[in-house]
Amino acid sequence: MSAVLLIVPCYNAAAFLSDTIESVMRQDMQDWELVLVDDGSRDATWDIIQRYVALDPRISGFQKPNGGTTKARNFGFAKAATSSRYVTFLDHDDQWEPDAMSRMSAYLDAHPDVGLLACQFQELNAKGERQGVGHVSRWSPGFLIPHDLGPDDVETPFVTFFCATGQGPFAMYRRSVYVQTEGWETSFWPHEDTDMFCQMALLAKVHYLPDRLYLKRVHPDQGMSDGPRVQAAYGKFRAKWDSRTPRNAQEAKTLRDAKAYYYGVHRPFRDLKVARIVLRELIGHFSMDRLRFFVQLIGSALRGFLFGRFKASS
Repeated sequence: MSAVLLIVPCYNAAAFLSDTIESVMRQDMQDWELVLVDDGSRDATWDIIQRYVALDPRISGFQKPNGGTTKARNFGFAKAATSSRYVTFLDHDDQWEPDAMSRMSAYLDAHPDVGLLACQFQELNAKGERQGVGHVSRWSPGFLIPHDLGPDDVETPFVTFFCATGQGPFAMYRRSVYVQTEGWETSFWPHEDTDMFCQMALLAKVHYLPDRLYLKRVHPDQGMSDGPRVQAAYGKFRAKWDSRTPRNAQEAKTLRDAKAYYYGVHRPFRDLKVARIVLRELIGHFSMDRLRFFVQLIGSALRGFLFGRFKASS
């Protein structure tokens, strides 16, 4: 029984995969299992996987037809040979700091009521060089307006993830909680993390470490640069969680309160924030498209403030 199971879905990952695997092998704790899933790659990904499988008995590799990141994660978890205490999912172009697994697993050991532990991250460029530090925003209800939780606020409420903030791949899961979820949603990548964090937050506490233990590579080939796809995925996420059937009375209240807050506070303030940006652009360079967008944002914010909380009962 290993302490940590790592699952890495790989698709045409030859350019970065060795760095990713090496970051696991450099961990200052040795009690881990690494499952690499080649998701129908057309490059040398499988050759790289086979090479590392031969080097270390803790590493296993599997091939499957291309089906996307989330299907590969579900497949890898099903293929894992051990019953680890914790599970983490690493993207094929990202890395962990050498002490990431030991620190996160020790935290979960010391906090048995926490089901999911996340952290902050630092960015790498395509060459693996460290760039500016990243920041996971965790917007939550404030006294009057939403506020971003600070580094000392370790606990993150469900409503943060319901509002589609705070999520990301930089997390470690308590296996006993993770197995109670529905698994990774396969129909709306890249908002699958948002869905999974919501699932976990309904089952157990979610904590955040302020430390930058995850190294996230940023390069032009990433799908997150596909704006229309990201927006379409968010629409599917919103539809699923706005209509989710609660399993008990407490969950019903949590979902109802989160929906009222999102539509009555979070979303209207977000519209105003975007409207302020558009207004500055409009002043600098007038266009009818910008003017129409500005008017739409203001109208959406006003409707939210006036009627948004009624969404919770719809």
